[in-house]
Amino acid sequence: MLEVIYLYCLKCISLTVFLLLLSACGGGGSETTTEEVTPLRINAGASIEVDEQQLVTLKGASTGGSAPVTYAWSNTANIVIDHADTSLTDASLISPVVTQISNYVLTLTVTDSQGNQASDVLTLTVNPVNLPPQANIQANQIQGYDSFNYPNGASIQLDGSGSTDTDGVSDLALITSYVWQQIAGPNLLAGIATTMNSIEFVAPVLNQTESATFRLTVTDQEGASNSRDVSLTLLPQSATLPVLTVSASPSILSGELFPLNASITSNAPDAGPFSVNWTTDSMAIINSNTSINAYATSPLVTQTEQISIQINAQDSFRNEVIKQVNVTIHPVQVKRLNDSGVVSFVNINSVNDNYVIEYPGQDAAYGADRQVKSGTLSKTGDGEQGFDFTRLDNNGNIVSNPSFAFSCVRDNVTGLVWQVKDNQDTTSLNYTEQSFTWFSEEENGNVEGSLNTDSLACNVSNGQCNTQDYVTEMNTQGLCGFFDWRLPKPREIQSIVHYGSASQPLVDQVFFPFLGSASASELWYWTSQSSADGVLLDMANNAWAYDLYSGKDGFLSKDTLQRVILVRAGQ
Repeated sequence: MLEVIYLYCLKCISLTVFLLLLSACGGGGSETTTEEVTPLRINAGASIEVDEQQLVTLKGASTGGSAPVTYAWSNTANIVIDHADTSLTDASLISPVVTQISNYVLTLTVTDSQGNQASDVLTLTVNPVNLPPQANIQANQIQGYDSFNYPNGASIQLDGSGSTDTDGVSDLALITSYVWQQIAGPNLLAGIATTMNSIEFVAPVLNQTESATFRLTVTDQEGASNSRDVSLTLLPQSATLPVLTVSASPSILSGELFPLNASITSNAPDAGPFSVNWTTDSMAIINSNTSINAYATSPLVTQTEQISIQINAQDSFRNEVIKQVNVTIHPVQVKRLNDSGVVSFVNINSVNDNYVIEYPGQDAAYGADRQVKSGTLSKTGDGEQGFDFTRLDNNGNIVSNPSFAFSCVRDNVTGLVWQVKDNQDTTSLNYTEQSFTWFSEEENGNVEGSLNTDSLACNVSNGQCNTQDYVTEMNTQGLCGFFDWRLPKPREIQSIVHYGSASQPLVDQVFFPFLGSASASELWYWTSQSSADGVLLDMANNAWAYDLYSGKDGFLSKDTLQRVILVRAGQ
């Protein structure tokens, strides 16, 4: 009993000491209280089960923690969660596309102002909902026919690549298989691969209209299928149009000839024979309106114009096709060079005056020569084909009467005036049967040439039969009242070459009557230009010359004797 009392007294003393110490810590006797913080807790909500591609609302709740708090939703499946306001738990998402029942873990994390965090999870279960794909067939259109109508031999293309699947798992290969079938009509798919996204085959030759139906079945990534049919009309021979093609539209000058080339084919075996008719509302002249390959003469125009020529073609079934050729016609242009003189055409066997349709683009169809033939080119003087010359007397006056003598010829195209040779007076400087070496003290390619002294080959008074002395003496005499005669340049002498001449020399012999004997095999005439061919040590030993027998140019040694015809610039 005494022991119990002793222990009780000790407890009283201890309590008294504790109270005294507590009073001393109070600081002047004031009272102090401590606030207790509630632990942070979070609840993500109950698990959710939805179909794919559905709107899902997320709404959790939390307690405790130090305000303010923020929330964050996360997942391990890259599902996009719309959580605009992180001060609230409210969020939303669209359930993903799935091919089987799929579970996703979503985590909601709360963070208070002291950095304390708490998390909770919920399970999102997504059920697959497979919408079937949509089969789509596109058929090619044949020009000149209604949609889904195909003539004999036409290429038919059925394209299913536009088929779609709105709920595909990925953007790659939304459609996993294509299967084509023909369910009606004549068999057209023999030997055709029918598991591609498109097929192509040829319309058959038929004697009556038939229908063919095709079915496309498509399967998506989740195994759902869908089919679509298309019906085509297969036309008979009698409804198959011929195919008409025409040559490209030309651009030419007034009076020139141009081809009218066409071709007609048909996939209908019995479509021939074909007939055509060329027509135009212009002044163009068509040589044969009913020939599939014809030609026309362009009309005279004063400014550039475009004319139209139409061809109408029919087959044996009276199917008709029409096409148009547009031709650009330019007015006759001012010429500075002569044409070739050629107005004849050639084929593989002969030369003739008629246009050769199978060999278009010949010189005879174009230029001044053809324009004169067509009557669209007028001349100042006269001359064969496109050449235009005027006779001049020894005083330089125009000789209008062709029976009167003349000493010079003016080329009304180039403006050049040419010497006319004489075959009567053997002592005249104009006598045709003279020959000269080439010589020039200037512009000679470092080789003056040969003086040819004491020569009997010409009528030059000093006996030096070379080109320079001949020109000097001719200018002293003043042929036709002119004193500026010279050797022609190569392109100048070429301008009087008449490649269409029926006999040699190849010039208009009415205006250049005595340039040499037609029996000669060569008629070389000097030009003023040294030739680079045959240059040795920077010395041009040759000069250019023209053979008026053949119409070709060439280079000859300067010390050889050749003919000369002089020229001067016109006025």
